[in-house]
Amino acid sequence: MGGRKTFKIDAFPGSAFRYLDRDAIVCVDVICASTTLVTAVDLGRRAIPAASPQAARELAAASGEAVVAVEDAALREPGEIPASPVALTRLTDAESPLVLAGRWGTELMVNAAPARAVYVACFRNIRATVRHLARHHHRVVILGAGADGDFRCEDQMATARLGAGLMNLGFTSEEPSTAGLVERWAEIDLSVMTWGKSAAELKREGREDDLDFILRHLDDLDLVCRYQAGAVSAVAGVEEAAARSARNPVPPGVPGVGSVSPAPSIAP
Repeated sequence: MGGRKTFKIDAFPGSAFRYLDRDAIVCVDVICASTTLVTAVDLGRRAIPAASPQAARELAAASGEAVVAVEDAALREPGEIPASPVALTRLTDAESPLVLAGRWGTELMVNAAPARAVYVACFRNIRATVRHLARHHHRVVILGAGADGDFRCEDQMATARLGAGLMNLGFTSEEPSTAGLVERWAEIDLSVMTWGKSAAELKREGREDDLDFILRHLDDLDLVCRYQAGAVSAVAGVEEAAARSARNPVPPGVPGVGSVSPAPSIAP
């Protein structure tokens, strides 16, 4: 497939409906839905986003012995865990599916479901996601979850880094606002997010360990996560593709695995 490759960055769950005709939608909710779902896939769990806590409970009941994670502490029932990558890694049952209801991120994913291809990304899998998008798609939209009408700083950082990676692989931004967001946020040190509103909410819940997890796990996974048929799962063949890429120079601007704070350069 030839032709011009473009991308756009936007935010909020309702925005997904405007982009269902695109080749691909990438959903980002760093704190904490997308990080938890990507971690669940890495751990070998079936990962199921739900638009609401009630929907999560219904999906869990239908799937049998599932772990229910609810991001909003006020709506969490006994036996349910937070939408937390740390809480997930501490579970002793390694095989039960995870059904997760975020505040906004999983609603975004469910809204995007009718699109041709839907991906879930966080700081753990930016490079792998960028490479996959560049190989398989031409018109990409990257959507941050947003919260209370606010495009949170951690999601702006992640969407900007995805956009910077795409620009360095031949994509162009569809509009000046997207290019401006990439320029402003792609090289910001990730520690800035610890001062944001989402981080403050985690701190009030005593969940500083989730912030630490996010900051310590940067592009550590060669894992592309696709949302289809109601669940998030690994795209087959990514490990083989990563091995091929390792034999070739990494294009500039694509964050490297193991970097403390990957900062992709911005293509002219």
